[in-house]
Amino acid sequence: MITQDPTQFLSLFIPLLIIMDPVGNLPLFLALTASFGIRQQLRTAAVACGSAALILLLFGLTGDAILRFFGITLPAFQIAGGLIFFIYALQMLNLIPAALKSSEAEEQESLRSEHIALVPLATPLLAGPGAITAILVWQQDPARRIPLPELTLVIAAACTVVFLAFCSGRWLRQVLGLGGIGVVTRLTGLLLAVLATQFVVDGLLAVLR
Repeated sequence: MITQDPTQFLSLFIPLLIIMDPVGNLPLFLALTASFGIRQQLRTAAVACGSAALILLLFGLTGDAILRFFGITLPAFQIAGGLIFFIYALQMLNLIPAALKSSEAEEQESLRSEHIALVPLATPLLAGPGAITAILVWQQDPARRIPLPELTLVIAAACTVVFLAFCSGRWLRQVLGLGGIGVVTRLTGLLLAVLATQFVVDGLLAVLR
């Protein structure tokens, strides 16, 4: 049953959207689809966001079995996830090079690829290590116990927002400019750094109990 508490929904939706970083990934999406017509660009955005949603939902369904198979505890995953988020945040703040999601060679190859909707857009840009880690941690947290319908709704909502951002990409670039996009990316990077710290703190508190 889906929770009626909007706070619970927002506490999942907002972090996932920040991690997926639609504004920060917008310049790369526009670069990858620069030679596309409007219809092909919209189709690419739809396939990328739909595929990302399926990947995240798959990990939401199988995450418990994966962690049990490898004997990974929730605190360990929280700490590791927090560190991954913090690296993402530093990249968004332009404090370290942004090479974790995809290398320069991979991005250059993707410019010539016919499957850019899947790689690198769906994964690792949207459904990357950060988003997958968040899904797995939420599923393992006994305080949340997220029902599958609610998790599906959160993933669908986040991917829908990303799709709308990509569809409005050319307009957003004209309105915000590269400078405006950079400002938004840095602000979301700051929020992600706070979320990363909270993940690590929760993991350490669980270990020390």
